[in-house]
Amino acid sequence: MDQHHAYAKSMPARGHNTAPSFSLNEPRELPRYFQELEFLFASSGVIDDVNKKALEIHYVDYNMSEQWLLLVEYEASSIDPTTQTVIPYSYQDWKTAVISLYPGVDNATKYSMADLDQVTGEAERADIKTI
Repeated sequence: MDQHHAYAKSMPARGHNTAPSFSLNEPRELPRYFQELEFLFASSGVIDDVNKKALEIHYVDYNMSEQWLLLVEYEASSIDPTTQTVIPYSYQDWKTAVISLYPGVDNATKYSMADLDQVTGEAERADIKTI
């Protein structure tokens, strides 16, 4: 039995109306998905990074979970081929790697030039008058 099943009683079932969800149709919702799960982790006593990563994968669809599982940061650690030292990967490292898969999700690239064009175009078309 997977370790994350120990939390099954306190975490909502996948697909339940109270379960966190994330859709590729709304990539900017990814940080909120992580926030919701982190709230559940805190209230359910999930503290170790391995279980956090497994539960994050549990709630997304199959194709997305396969993509997220391929990230090297999903593993607990890896070996640096140059120095032969162990590189530990935390939950935070993995979360950062997941977010990097979706341009426009992090605050540094939240808005694109297309967004700016849309806002300025709307402002130009608005009938703004001064007194």
